[in-house]
Amino acid sequence: MYEEPVCLVAAGAVLPGCEEIEDLWRRAQEGPLPLGLPHRFHGHEELAAAVREDGGQIHDLRFGEVPGTTDDQPGDLQVSWLRRALRQCLTAVPGQLSRPGLFLAASTDTSYEIDAALSADLIATGAAAHLPPEEDGAPADGMRRRLARADPCAASHHSAYLPYEQARRAVEGVLPQDTAILVIDNICPSSLYAVDLGARHLLDGEVDIAFCGGVSSHGPLRQSYFSEMGTLSPSGELRAFDAAADGTVFSEGAALVVLKRLGDAVRDHDTVLAVLAGFGAASDGKSKAIFAPGQQGQTRAMTRAMNVNGVPGSGIAWVVGHGTATRAGDATELRSIAAAHSGGTPWVTGNKPALGHTGMACGAVSLIQAALGLHRATIPRQPQHTELPEYARALPLRVPSAPVALDASTTGGDPPLAGVFACGLGGINGYQLLRSPGARQETVRSAPPPLCDELVLVRWSALLPGRPDDNAVAARLSRGEAPAETSRFETPYPVPPFEKSLIPPKVSAQLDTGQLLVLELAGRLGALEHRPEPLWAGLEERTGVFGAHYGLNRSAVDSTLRCLGTATARSLEGAQARAAADYLRERRSNSEPLGAYTLISRMSSAALGWVANRRDLHGPTMMADAGPDSALAALHAAGCYLRRGDVDLALVMAWSAGALEQAAESLGLAPDQLAEGAYAVALARPETARERGWPVLARVRTGLRTEPGAADRREPPRFLAADGIVAVLRAVLAGELPRRFSGSAGPTVTVLPPARD
Repeated sequence: MYEEPVCLVAAGAVLPGCEEIEDLWRRAQEGPLPLGLPHRFHGHEELAAAVREDGGQIHDLRFGEVPGTTDDQPGDLQVSWLRRALRQCLTAVPGQLSRPGLFLAASTDTSYEIDAALSADLIATGAAAHLPPEEDGAPADGMRRRLARADPCAASHHSAYLPYEQARRAVEGVLPQDTAILVIDNICPSSLYAVDLGARHLLDGEVDIAFCGGVSSHGPLRQSYFSEMGTLSPSGELRAFDAAADGTVFSEGAALVVLKRLGDAVRDHDTVLAVLAGFGAASDGKSKAIFAPGQQGQTRAMTRAMNVNGVPGSGIAWVVGHGTATRAGDATELRSIAAAHSGGTPWVTGNKPALGHTGMACGAVSLIQAALGLHRATIPRQPQHTELPEYARALPLRVPSAPVALDASTTGGDPPLAGVFACGLGGINGYQLLRSPGARQETVRSAPPPLCDELVLVRWSALLPGRPDDNAVAARLSRGEAPAETSRFETPYPVPPFEKSLIPPKVSAQLDTGQLLVLELAGRLGALEHRPEPLWAGLEERTGVFGAHYGLNRSAVDSTLRCLGTATARSLEGAQARAAADYLRERRSNSEPLGAYTLISRMSSAALGWVANRRDLHGPTMMADAGPDSALAALHAAGCYLRRGDVDLALVMAWSAGALEQAAESLGLAPDQLAEGAYAVALARPETARERGWPVLARVRTGLRTEPGAADRREPPRFLAADGIVAVLRAVLAGELPRRFSGSAGPTVTVLPPARD
């Protein structure tokens, strides 16, 4: 364990109009690039028509595009951008890299490559089944090659573009082979959480250098979703925090920062751009709608970041906001900034007017801008801004129309700090503080101090086909049997009653099966025998929800094909084109139209947001991705926040449901080797369990890297991302402890018997 601060020593960015971080800084001064209709949106006329048939309308298909690849396979967009960003970082930190880690925000929901490849995969196999019997050869293979020639992003099977696989390819030949990788997804704040996880692993001594950030590629699918939600700018101009704001404009790219412990940076003669001075993570909890931003949750995240070092609101000179230019979003954010920074009058800026909304990378983009500003003692001007909205003119904050000197005079003589804020669908918020590199850093904490090494498992539950109770599941697991007699839920999955999901049936009917499972499972996990209050009663403020899911859910598969199928099939001719049209008509008749909940339904991370929203929990929510080992990664991520006291109770949930055919194909398995189901465990610190009177089922330790002698936890049937939790439960319920579980590249979870009193 280390107590010294963590600092930011380098960065890399590949963004619209930006091939390095100097371009990012210059773009803020020069204003936005003109947007155009990219080649990637070929077939947009058919797309717009299809969406209008579903009751929506595309406002504008323009977005901020990053030109294609350079040194990698054509169409492997995000991998190429990450490799370019990594090489930029390495020019600033040359020399031998000791125990590196990559902490990356990425998602299946922000990947044009997955959209294109999945659509091509489905059309090739589906259309082949509709061809006349006399068709010779392997028509699916031929169609797949033709579709790939039409769009390089469809050149590989969609499983090649799953985030963890992309991260692994991105580091090959650029970072050492022993680079640890952890991919996370909690929507827009994800890259800020990736930075925070990198800092925690540096302080825990698990890595010596951390590459942290995010990556997204944009496409017509997301444009359709946000059109349905009414968040796109009809004018095509993103005017954050401005009276003329009328909506957002999307873009894409990769942004990474390099973190080191301050002592190592000084030893290595690195340029210290900024020092990390505390991170705040929070969920909104209960609100009117999962789409709506919440001021209390945003203020909570900002306050938690300031509490790490006892910084008053007046000590923050500059806030780089999320600033999407949606009216509800900007209004909530400006009021949150004013409330959290009481006693001060911070300057507020955002870079989306110059760069567009870069999705999973947006937090890291803002962090780079803030670090450059601190290093140069300058706050850049806010592009596309004329005046604050009327509601904000009385708030104690300012938006700069010209560059502002950033020095101690802006904070009453104290060293200036900058804050970087991001928030996302599902009510998740993150706020990272940075301190000027010239200030004295001896007393700065980059994260709260550790409170313990070991965690305890205090409760578990499962929701499986046939709905056996937990006692029946425990008996089967302890005997080494499959946890349930059947492996599939009903199709269609029945909408759960309100008392189980806490969601109106009209909304539940629009959600993916996996989300419904998780919502019901949360109630089962929290139910205590002979007690009316749930497990987390009194701990709602610091209960976090962590999750794991592998691949795509059914909603993602259906909506991708519904939205992109017609345009994807344009390159087919003759009988193949007719077969594809027949297949698409069949699929459309069996899938739901695009609507306001389509985006939420296909986002696996939204399942955790629903739990926090319906159960009024205010800790962080986070999906962890380590491929099929994702449950182990989720347990480890939960441990990172439990051990330092950010949360007092962690609900860790993993599930397998829906599109198992695609998952089986990705892993080279037969569909009948996979099972549906959802599992959850509750972790806490030992003192919390003692105070609450919770029985301890096992002690748990986690680590980022794989360890020798760890057990292979895969036993049939496979539950994909949930396999790690199933293996832990088998060992606990069978009394086969201690046991150690790990994937091929980590993380490692060690399960020990309860301590003797």
